[in-house]
Amino acid sequence: MLELVARFRENREFIQNEETVKVALVLPLIKMLGYDPATPREVRPEYSAEFTQGDGKKLADRMDFAIFDKTGTKPLLVIETKPLGTDLKAKSQQLARYIAQMSELHFGIITDGCSYLLYGDLENPNQMDRDPFFSFSLDDPEADWGKIAKFLTKFSRDAFNAETLVTDAENSRYRQEMIDRLSRALKSPADDEAFLSWLTKDVYKGKRTTSVMVRLAEVAREAIEPALVRLMSDEFLNKLKERIQSFGEGSEGDVGAPSNVFVGGAPSVAAQEHSPERTKRTIETTSEELEFFDLVRSVCQRGGFAASDIVYRDTVNYFNVSFQKPTKWFVRFFGNGKRKSIVTWVPVDEAKALCPGFEVEGAPDVFGVSRVYVENVAQVWAVSGLVLRSLGIMRTKSESEAEFATVTA
Repeated sequence: MLELVARFRENREFIQNEETVKVALVLPLIKMLGYDPATPREVRPEYSAEFTQGDGKKLADRMDFAIFDKTGTKPLLVIETKPLGTDLKAKSQQLARYIAQMSELHFGIITDGCSYLLYGDLENPNQMDRDPFFSFSLDDPEADWGKIAKFLTKFSRDAFNAETLVTDAENSRYRQEMIDRLSRALKSPADDEAFLSWLTKDVYKGKRTTSVMVRLAEVAREAIEPALVRLMSDEFLNKLKERIQSFGEGSEGDVGAPSNVFVGGAPSVAAQEHSPERTKRTIETTSEELEFFDLVRSVCQRGGFAASDIVYRDTVNYFNVSFQKPTKWFVRFFGNGKRKSIVTWVPVDEAKALCPGFEVEGAPDVFGVSRVYVENVAQVWAVSGLVLRSLGIMRTKSESEAEFATVTA
């Protein structure tokens, strides 16, 4: 999939007509799906089918590409190609004619080489749905190419199954509609009366006047961010990591794990192999975070710990420094927000005593125990006592858990 993306981006300025789109992008896509464009049994360019007009006259209707099953008798998919920059939705009725006139055909793609719209007849047989059930653009910098590639494999020569594809296509459409609805509701709960009523049903018992609903909408808006922060726990992030890795399996390795890991004396192979394109969409370990790691490691060395025992794991939300294993963190650095901060296992009152002159507060439960605000990472030396104390608490905590596990085993 990444090869197709690179091909488009490198040759975009030279793609000036529909034929170039076919040769440079559509044929490689067909090959990627496992079909042989040179085998007419499977792929037939300029395939002709009869289309009956309103006056009863029959005219030949040509499809740019028709893809058939292994027997060469059953149409699986048609692809209609347009020049780069075409309004594809406006031209999608051409696909609708194909689906209407071929009773065994249920899926079609229309593309300008950059954008790809996948249509089906999910609501009524041989009547193309108004909206595509799946779409993607080769020019989308935020696209999850592993996920897209995995979805497209369902249309491949070896995996194509019309019945399961209908279900998958329906689920894809339902999922997107749910995402859109949730996004709108979370962004502005006041605009979704049903969502706001559900959210406040057992919270507010009084009469729901206009002013009350305005007030509840504002409270709901303020409650959404803390709720999302609570959701983004380590458990959630670990599950997300597993899910992203599963999308990447068998899809050219184009999705990186959602963390950069450093173990011992050098970054891991997984961390080294992150390309700029991948890290832009996932994790970018900054020079400031690496400086923070070096300073924490130096503090720990002065405290009598081996440098090889201090490791790091970068995540979307924060930068972890851990002891021996990435899961045994004792310091977290938050450097992406308006204010930089360090989160530890140290209780708030003790942290205040160890960090005179620094602003200290309780950290959100999902992130740690105490948070200390710093102006720059160099101030790690000024809070070295806090760092070592958090490391001690983490080690005691780990030993207690291990002892408990041994006793209960």
